[in-house]
Amino acid sequence: MKKGNVYLVGAGCGDPELLTIRAAQLLQSCEVVLYDSLVQEELLQSVGDECEKIYVGKRYGCHARKQHEINQLLIQKAEEGKQVVRLKGGDPYVFGRGGEEFLAVKAAGIFCEEIPGISSAIAVPAAAGIPVTHRGLSGSVTVVTGTAAGEGGQSRLNLDFETLARLEGTLVILMGMHHIKEIAEGLMQAGKHPDTPCAVIMNGSTNKQRSLRTVLSTLAQKASEQEFTSPAVIVIGQVAALELVNDGRDEGDSFFSGITIGAVGTPRFVNKLSQAFKKRGLDVLNMGFMQICPTPKPLPDFKACGWLVFTSPNGVKIFWEKFKQERRDLRSLSGIRIAVVGPGTAEALEEVGIYADYMPEVYDTVHLAKGLAAKILAESQQEDREQQQFAIFLRAKEGSAALPEIFTKSGIAFVDFSLYELAVAEQKRTFALQKRPQYIVFGSAMGVRAYFEGRRQMQRNNERQKDGGELQNNSSCYICIGQLCAEELKKYTDEAFLTAKESSIEGIVSALEECMKMRAF
Repeated sequence: MKKGNVYLVGAGCGDPELLTIRAAQLLQSCEVVLYDSLVQEELLQSVGDECEKIYVGKRYGCHARKQHEINQLLIQKAEEGKQVVRLKGGDPYVFGRGGEEFLAVKAAGIFCEEIPGISSAIAVPAAAGIPVTHRGLSGSVTVVTGTAAGEGGQSRLNLDFETLARLEGTLVILMGMHHIKEIAEGLMQAGKHPDTPCAVIMNGSTNKQRSLRTVLSTLAQKASEQEFTSPAVIVIGQVAALELVNDGRDEGDSFFSGITIGAVGTPRFVNKLSQAFKKRGLDVLNMGFMQICPTPKPLPDFKACGWLVFTSPNGVKIFWEKFKQERRDLRSLSGIRIAVVGPGTAEALEEVGIYADYMPEVYDTVHLAKGLAAKILAESQQEDREQQQFAIFLRAKEGSAALPEIFTKSGIAFVDFSLYELAVAEQKRTFALQKRPQYIVFGSAMGVRAYFEGRRQMQRNNERQKDGGELQNNSSCYICIGQLCAEELKKYTDEAFLTAKESSIEGIVSALEECMKMRAF
């Protein structure tokens, strides 16, 4: 059997969006991933549904696996012919024992490659507005670990305080919170001035980030009083007094302070929603579990077609991918007009340089069907139209029945072509069902249905395993992208929920903004 490969991948400093492109590609294609405790769960969401996920995390005084066991697992899985990702927080070679793993894998005759990650030693201080070097304040940076492995695997403090105290640059200490008092006292006893600026950044570059600024003499006391714990980065030096942060915020930021939002939908929907809230200083929890499965069938013949009708950005994307794969000539669309359900779909169309000819004032399938049907009927009565041209619906197999029903009643010919199907990635749905953000946003009726069917299945499993246990009540408030989504949600809950007035990403943001102003939910 051909051996697989091992990739030591840096997960970065905390924010999943700071993952490198190469790392993201490997996560999407790997068959096994061994991950650490500081790895964001959202990154594990990006792996395939069939990927084997093995937790091998190490926290202070508690190791899920010994290092030699991790080395052996990497070798074992690769010898099974699998592509293995060892996902490590920060950079694999910065106090991550990545070098040891590389040597062990290489000695076993297996290909191994290290994929760098953004180290928290540099990025976390930066996220708090602290540059580790700054002209006139610090011309060097020293990175040390506050926790070293001792005999028998016991963690201990092993720092040369005499040398560190003489440094004039910036001192960055990783994994030092359990020894913060000894570190501060050791540096002062070695001659470091008690008034040296210091900072502690906890959960850096995430929406849970907290920062503490003080001086060396009160570092340990204030960190304890304010309950700063691991994971955190300690910065000691003149740059720790800097706070290079942007005070300008988008309107509405204050409304979102301290809340958590989960997004249920396709990858494109989750990504767009995340971008919209990111501008307002808020991270979105990826609870997406919907998989898009393009049809293997060729696109229909466009001859004599008058309208192409798109009901989602995903449909636009898949259409153009198939159009190119089938080597269709762009000129075959000459004279054909295009209708879209809303601005998101129109935007996806504009990405390929084409602009929609029709979009309803209310962004849903019913208004799209009624408006377009009326337009086609009106035009068919004009003298310059010899015959009514039929429409082709390019959409999901699970699309609303309103579109074909309204066209049938109007007597307009059409082809309802299923570009893709929506399927459920079970592991990702299980992940989503375990989360309890304050708000859960649904991007489609299908997403609502799949989410609650998953909850029912989980409850049935609990009843079988625990002889009648109940599924924990979900305390989240729900938000729907539009009326069709809201109608589906009513089938599953009697609780009050929010519905965006405009079926778009900005409509969702506006709905939550209004909610925050009223504090009604």
